[in-house]
Amino acid sequence: MNSWLKNILWVMFIIAIFVVMSFVNASKNSQIIGLPDVKINVFEDQVFLTEDDIINRLKDQGLVEANMIYSDLNINKIERFLKQMNEVKKVKVFINSGDFWEIKIELKQAISRLFNLDGSSCYLDKDGNLLATSTNYSAHVVTVSGYINETDFTKNVETVINNDSLRTLEIIDDLYAISDYVCLNNFLSAQITHVYINASKEFELIPRVGNQRILFGKAENIAGKFKKLEVFYKEGMSNAGWNKYDTINIMYKNQVVCSKR
Repeated sequence: MNSWLKNILWVMFIIAIFVVMSFVNASKNSQIIGLPDVKINVFEDQVFLTEDDIINRLKDQGLVEANMIYSDLNINKIERFLKQMNEVKKVKVFINSGDFWEIKIELKQAISRLFNLDGSSCYLDKDGNLLATSTNYSAHVVTVSGYINETDFTKNVETVINNDSLRTLEIIDDLYAISDYVCLNNFLSAQITHVYINASKEFELIPRVGNQRILFGKAENIAGKFKKLEVFYKEGMSNAGWNKYDTINIMYKNQVVCSKR
């Protein structure tokens, strides 16, 4: 008898737990969760998106609202939408233990800005992707002009490099290699402000200090050419003066050829 009674009590206890949990869940599902706390990780001051931009785009898609309740929150759908945004590199959406939710976003890092033949412009980012310009901010990066017309945002450098038929037609992989090298070098990123691509797909560099044209040539032996240029700037230009030459040619192996004014 005692054993039977104990079993009945255990069953009633388990049922009571499920009833309480269902009430708790129902209460939680009807709880107002509201708008998320948005945290954006940017490189230096490249603020291509703001918190308001994120919230407004989510509102436009009907994914959030000020009085949204817990049961209407679709974390996976929100995360998929944010990952598709051109400016976003990484995103994580989650609910904190304190019953509020959060969006963490890492933005892409621009390394150069391309001014196309058709008059449009875009950025090239650190991972070799094209990135649309922003109404919020203009990144202080190397500018590129000349014979270039990159407008296909689905294309990236890795795709071009791995496709030989594409690579013979594209300039973006060479441009990426040069821009990335300049971006990673403190001296060069402070000195080189503009890259021009001529009809022969050769690169010409314009420095911040002085009024020279640096003939870089093809995107070959990039590290070697830039090292020659650094040595020339630090040792040669300091003696000759920044305005003595109008052309600096670093295309040739183991030498720098200059023309005087």
